[in-house]
Amino acid sequence: MIYALGFISNVYIFYAYGGKALVDFYHEMQVINSGLLWKAVLAIVFALALFFLELGKHPAGLFTLVIAVIIAAASVFFCVDSLVLLAEARQIYSGLDLGSLNRYIERGAIKYQYSTLTYDLGLGGYALFLLSSLFMAIIVIRNAFTVRVTVSEKGSGK
Repeated sequence: MIYALGFISNVYIFYAYGGKALVDFYHEMQVINSGLLWKAVLAIVFALALFFLELGKHPAGLFTLVIAVIIAAASVFFCVDSLVLLAEARQIYSGLDLGSLNRYIERGAIKYQYSTLTYDLGLGGYALFLLSSLFMAIIVIRNAFTVRVTVSEKGSGK
């Protein structure tokens, strides 16, 4: 959520001081930012749903397992989509001509330095979120089957 809120703050000067290409890039980033924000809100909703399922205390039953797998699949989809969007945005940013900002930088009206750090942080963050979503799905599925097998073996006297 914090990443989505701060994602576009550094390129606002493109809108205020840049040429047409920079303004167009700013508008593209607004669309991506809106999508990232909604995905962040959904991630919070998913986290709350998983918290209420109490998967840390109990193994997943069939209903809980289906919900957890759906949440994990949606999370993986959102992560992959965000990774692709951020990689494309980083590539477009790298190809921008920032020359229209030079006169404002030279006058001291603005401070701006080319950096892909914002995109790199997003790529790293979404890659970690992707891995954690996959890890969560694997653990929930494993626990659902191994705990159920262990309980049924104890119940049958083995």
